[in-house]
Amino acid sequence: MRAAHQTLPQVTMPTAPPPPLDLQRHALFLDLDGTLVEIEERPHAVTASQRLRDLLHRLQREMDGAVALITGRTLGEADRILHGALDCVAGVHGFEMQRGALIERGTAELAPIAAAGHDIRALLQANTLPALVENKRASLALHYRHLPEAGPQLLAIANEIAARHGLRVMQGKMVVELIVGARTKGDAVTAFMSSPPFAGRQPVTLGDDFTDEDAFLAANALSGFGVLVGAARQTAARYLLSGPSVVHDWLAAPFAATAP
Repeated sequence: MRAAHQTLPQVTMPTAPPPPLDLQRHALFLDLDGTLVEIEERPHAVTASQRLRDLLHRLQREMDGAVALITGRTLGEADRILHGALDCVAGVHGFEMQRGALIERGTAELAPIAAAGHDIRALLQANTLPALVENKRASLALHYRHLPEAGPQLLAIANEIAARHGLRVMQGKMVVELIVGARTKGDAVTAFMSSPPFAGRQPVTLGDDFTDEDAFLAANALSGFGVLVGAARQTAARYLLSGPSVVHDWLAAPFAATAP
């Protein structure tokens, strides 16, 4: 099964910041944790400031709606954090797609996730799973930011459960995820770009994690580019921003340039 951290084609080690955001020409695709907001030890502790929500709302208005959140979180969790600041959201790595009031979900059979959940509950009851478990309906995320040394053990457990039930394993920052179906963040970018208000614009994707590499590749394939957030590493992204606060500054720069 394909792990999200596998070697990717045409990778680089970016060091330069991206060109200025073009409100008329670019279509913007934003990861959440580690990109727009800082990563917290416990996922439910993450919140977004009113300043960030106002900025996203303004970007959506000034870019005629061509801004989307592309996240591993569920639509419900994204809404809890951003309070509906963006109309277009892809959740659970593209399994859930929201365009305003329209919500679509993948058609993959969810029974394997339910079976995997049974295995995970048994491990929790036996006190042999050192993880915080997040059930996203189409995936099960095993978080270990509270216990970083548990990573190899959790990956081995996830691979065993995935092989048993025909699931994918995705590795992210201090998380291992069991996920049903084949959709990725790249599929979400491609789907949004196929119709207005995104069609005809140049896609720009921002993300910090290995799970964002598919989105970077999708943007590259559509004559756009990716921006890696955080420390430099081998990536399909072409540019680099050092963290969420710098991302906020880059997103807000077009408005500072036009202020009286």
